[in-house]
Amino acid sequence: MNRKHFYASQLMLLCFQALMYISLFSIFFILLSITNYAMLTLSRTAVVTMATFAVAMLLLTLVYGGFDIGVKKKRSVFAAVSLSVFFTDMITYIMLQIMNTNPNNPEANATFVLWSEDLLLLFAAFVLQLAAAYFFTSLAYRCYWRINPPQDCCIITSSQELARHVAGKMSTFRRKYKLTEVVHYECPDIRQTIRSHEVIFLAGIPDTEEAQLEAYCYKHNKTIYLLAELEDVVISTAQQTILDDTPFLHIHRMEPTLVQRVAKRACDIIVSLCGLIVASPVMIVTALILKSQGHGSVFFRQKRATLNGNVFEIIKFRTMYEESGNFSAREDDNRITPVGSFLRKYRIDELPQLFNVLRGEMSLVGPRPEMLENVDRYTREVPEFRYRQQMKAGLTGLAQIEGKYNTSPKDKAILDLLYIENFSLAYDFKLMLRTLTIFFRRDSTEGFGEKKVDCPNMRTTALAEHDAHSQQRVPMSAAM
Repeated sequence: MNRKHFYASQLMLLCFQALMYISLFSIFFILLSITNYAMLTLSRTAVVTMATFAVAMLLLTLVYGGFDIGVKKKRSVFAAVSLSVFFTDMITYIMLQIMNTNPNNPEANATFVLWSEDLLLLFAAFVLQLAAAYFFTSLAYRCYWRINPPQDCCIITSSQELARHVAGKMSTFRRKYKLTEVVHYECPDIRQTIRSHEVIFLAGIPDTEEAQLEAYCYKHNKTIYLLAELEDVVISTAQQTILDDTPFLHIHRMEPTLVQRVAKRACDIIVSLCGLIVASPVMIVTALILKSQGHGSVFFRQKRATLNGNVFEIIKFRTMYEESGNFSAREDDNRITPVGSFLRKYRIDELPQLFNVLRGEMSLVGPRPEMLENVDRYTREVPEFRYRQQMKAGLTGLAQIEGKYNTSPKDKAILDLLYIENFSLAYDFKLMLRTLTIFFRRDSTEGFGEKKVDCPNMRTTALAEHDAHSQQRVPMSAAM
């Protein structure tokens, strides 16, 4: 993307974003002011309500992500805005009802009332806000893609298998990336290839060669996407430290403090109890339906691994026929019952895991609890997979939100390690709120299976392969 297109895109997105948030704000206040006249005057009610809406929208936008046009899919952006609007409206509505109990307000209620005629106006406002959000999101994407055509991309890698893996991820963003070439990192004309492309994807390259290619891309102002490895996760959490006049990266293991552990467990107990109470009608109806189907017991129990490799028995609603075998679900898996397919799509089958959380076997947020058979196999394939067991398994987490059911073991491990290395109670709260976004993703429960991906054949040479783990990174200046 050239500089002219970049600035034009930024200005356009800022305008659309400003118009969208002004529209969302205006819709809420115009409709709610029909029965709340104090909102139309310069009163304490109006000022506090406006401030609440603005602050709540800002914080929730930080949680769910902003107007990330061109970065995320349109569905994801619309989902993030919708969830931010929903919670902002609810918070602002509650604050408005609190302000309406003000004795200095002649039109105020004597007591706090949550269920009032304002709820119909609130619902109408939310529907109009969704329409406005969808309109501005769709219009912004249409204009964005007109200004920014797909970027010309190249994959530099060590194997055709890795190239297909990266190409598969790029294929979900066809309007952003146009894959035109796949090159082996040992090709003699590799630098000429880099100069002729806008975006370079580096995957599975030995450390020394990777550092040289990164430096060359940096020198020629090329955008780089680097397939994350364990060492990259470790470095990403490093703190910048200057000793005397020399910069260092301070890397140390993140361990939850005693206060954090106690607070996390208290949160698990409170939220799981509340969740069981709120979800009990859904769970009872689900249990009755499964019992009437007669495909086996209502609950499915299976041994899973958690903190330090300890084993516990997870509880879920049954979604497969009895005696279906102990292996992960695949695409079009005939072991899944018709009712089970619905339960898996909307994650209803996972509600009984709240009992696991309440008993302390799981946490609300943490690495995904894997089958013991998968843990053994994945650890042999990806040794870093065992580092996931540094924290208690969670009902939700970064891997559960950003990943899919069929996410590769290596990518699962990297996502879980990113959560572990960046752990904080605030991050846990953010992930709990972001869990709702999975209901807007069609591919979140996608099973394992061979996915057909169009990928150019890799240009390679007859040079001997290098051991990727025996190389060391070199300074960027040495490669330029």
